[in-house]
Amino acid sequence: METPQDEARALIDRVWDAVVVGTGIGGATLGHALAQAGLSVLFLERGQFNGAAGSIAGGWLEALVPARPEGPNSEERRRAGRLDAPISDVSSGEAKPILPLLGIGTGGSSALYGMVMERFFPSDFTPGDWFPKSGGANLPKRWPVSYDEMAPFYARAEALYGVRATPDPLHECAGARGIKEPPPLHAVSRELARGLRGCGLHPYHVPMACEYRDGCRECLGFLCPMACKNDSARACLKPALAGGKAHLLTGCTVERIRARDGEAVGVEASWQGETVFIKGRIVALAAGAVHSPALLLRSGGAGGLANGSGQVGRNLMRHLIDYYLVRTRARAEPGPVKQLALNDFYHHEGTKLGTLQANGRMPPARIVAAGLRADWRPHIGPFDALWPLARPAVEWQVARMLRRSHIFVSFLEDLPHAENRITLGEDGRAIRLAYKIPPADQERLARFRRLIGQSLSDFRVRPIHRAHLNAMLGHVCGTCRFGDDPATSVLDRNNRTHEVANLYVVDGSFLPTSGGTNPSLTIAANALRVADAMLRTVFARPEETPATR
Repeated sequence: METPQDEARALIDRVWDAVVVGTGIGGATLGHALAQAGLSVLFLERGQFNGAAGSIAGGWLEALVPARPEGPNSEERRRAGRLDAPISDVSSGEAKPILPLLGIGTGGSSALYGMVMERFFPSDFTPGDWFPKSGGANLPKRWPVSYDEMAPFYARAEALYGVRATPDPLHECAGARGIKEPPPLHAVSRELARGLRGCGLHPYHVPMACEYRDGCRECLGFLCPMACKNDSARACLKPALAGGKAHLLTGCTVERIRARDGEAVGVEASWQGETVFIKGRIVALAAGAVHSPALLLRSGGAGGLANGSGQVGRNLMRHLIDYYLVRTRARAEPGPVKQLALNDFYHHEGTKLGTLQANGRMPPARIVAAGLRADWRPHIGPFDALWPLARPAVEWQVARMLRRSHIFVSFLEDLPHAENRITLGEDGRAIRLAYKIPPADQERLARFRRLIGQSLSDFRVRPIHRAHLNAMLGHVCGTCRFGDDPATSVLDRNNRTHEVANLYVVDGSFLPTSGGTNPSLTIAANALRVADAMLRTVFARPEETPATR
């Protein structure tokens, strides 16, 4: 399926209908839709073809390579589909390298994702109605599109990604979905569901883009070796390539977008040790909400490309994520465990909070223990030198907790603030992240934690608070927001930049607010919506243009 290197030179010399930078959910879904319509599409991917010979799949990378104090090396990370170059966290004023669990290679971060594909609520499209105490957030009153406009594309995305779920009794539009049945709940989930319903709550089977083949491990955090995971490579990229209208260049790092007279003419990229120029009628960025704004900032003049508003890189959101270890009487069984979710606190006393859902299987105890050590290190000073002595006991205790617990994860909607942002280092290449939890979000987080504790009061629960960690970037979004006003947004309602007529951004960067649940389905649905808009306008045949209808 991957383009042989000896044919790649001819691909570089063509003019494509669409050049798509990145193969995560936004890029692969858009490119698939355009290729199905008969357009020529070239996908550019910095990483490898995940799943090819040499890939590291089927388990946590840290458990499959030799243990080292510094962790896996860059090559191992690339082979596992994981980000291989650190980001500089400058939130505290001191630069600290972080390596969040973001994907590179085909499928992008969806190659590592937990497969939850949940619709946003209608209320997510009118954020101005829900946050009376926004604490100075850069909050739009409403999105430029409505839930009703997005609904048919949600349905198409659910079918495309093979989503399975039971209806959420609290989602007013859940009954309209024609999605597949999930597998039955296992014993632990049945016990938890009974307990939650006994507390007056409303659990349901979380929507999963999963095929559940025999031996499925859900593969949260690592590449799936069994074609269970309906990531963007399996659902969109491979079918697009098989259709013959789309092609793929891997190992291709886009350095900047070239524009002239208000239009993008193509991209400049590093490939096979040389600089190449690739031309397209449109350019669609889908490198993720960290790397797409960085690419815009590297392009154009001193302020970057398409950045007359000054909003490129700003309004970064990532969800505030905590874990809860819940003791149950039933023992975990082999097979899927990421089954339950509840949205009883999505709306609470006139504001919005977020969702609680089963997390799936955690990494091995030594990986969790190493993460705890990293959290403790700033607080224990010289006692960190005792870690080699303490590690066996810590790992034993962690293993004991994980063995006897079911893990839930909570996502709190964080609000967009201009000072939470992506910028470039002085060399113009290094990526810097600044993110602090503002007081209003801290208050909502404390309330959410109290409500979750009360909802799980029939069980023994150990919370693991991780919301403060900026390495938790799995749901990063917002850094090239769409909107109707060019002064306050980067993109228009169809994800085209306000200032460059044929330049689009279709990854999670476009989200003006983060919603209270996983963004993957909304990114996929929006990419389908944008593709439809392109086919009606940019790529319309003369007899099909709006002026002739």
